[in-house]
Amino acid sequence: MGEAEDAVNAHTLAPQGVLRVTSSLSFATIYLAPMLPALRRLYPKLSVHIAVANRYLDFIEAGIDVAIRTRLHEPDSHIMVRRLGRMRRVLAASPAYLEERGRPATPADLVQHDMLVYNLAADPFSLRLTRGDTERIVRIGAALDCNDGQVIRQAAIAGLGILIQPLYIVQADIEAGRLMPVLLDWQLPMLTMNIAYQNRDHLPAKIRVFNEFLVNHVRSTSNSQIWSA
Repeated sequence: MGEAEDAVNAHTLAPQGVLRVTSSLSFATIYLAPMLPALRRLYPKLSVHIAVANRYLDFIEAGIDVAIRTRLHEPDSHIMVRRLGRMRRVLAASPAYLEERGRPATPADLVQHDMLVYNLAADPFSLRLTRGDTERIVRIGAALDCNDGQVIRQAAIAGLGILIQPLYIVQADIEAGRLMPVLLDWQLPMLTMNIAYQNRDHLPAKIRVFNEFLVNHVRSTSNSQIWSA
C-alpha cells in the first residue's frame, strides 16, 4: 500500500503524457509558446500539442484537454470554465494611415475610415462605445475582414486602416510606435478570456498543473493595463 501511494503521489507531482491545447494564433504566439520552456523544465515528461484555431473545436472530436476561449458560458454543462481574465479592446492604426486620413475625433467619424474587422467577433460590424454615461453604437464597413487577429494586426501596421483588437495583441506595437490608439476616451466592451476543460470526477494532473501554470504566467508577465483578473 505504501509503494502504491508513493507511485500515485509521484504521478500527481510529475504529470506525463500529451496535453492537447487549443487557442487562437495570437494567444498561442504571445503566451503559450513563450511559457513552454519553463513548463517543460518543471514537468519534463509532459509534452504539449497545440491546435491553433479561432473557431471553437469540439472537445471530444478533436481530443482537446484544454481550450482557451473568449465566451462567457459553455453550452455543454460537462465543460468547466475558469476565468483567466478580462481585457481591454482598442482601436488603433499606423502613424502613416493617421497622417494620411486624420484621426477620428468621435465614434461617428469611424464610418469615414477604412476599418479592419475580426469577423468572428459577436456582431463584428457594430461597435458599441461608451464614455461615462454616454453610449454610441456605430455601424461600420470593412476594408478588410478576417478570421485571424494577426492578419489584421499586420494589415494595420502596413497602413491599411483602423483595427479593433484586444490590447494584448497590439500592446507591443503601440509601445514601439508601429500602431497608435485612437478614441482613447471611449471604451469598447471588455473581452473575457477563459480556460475551458471537461468536467471530470478526477481531473488529470496534466490539466491541473497546466491550468495553474498558465494563470500564473499570464498574470506575472502581463501589463495590468491589459488584463484584469
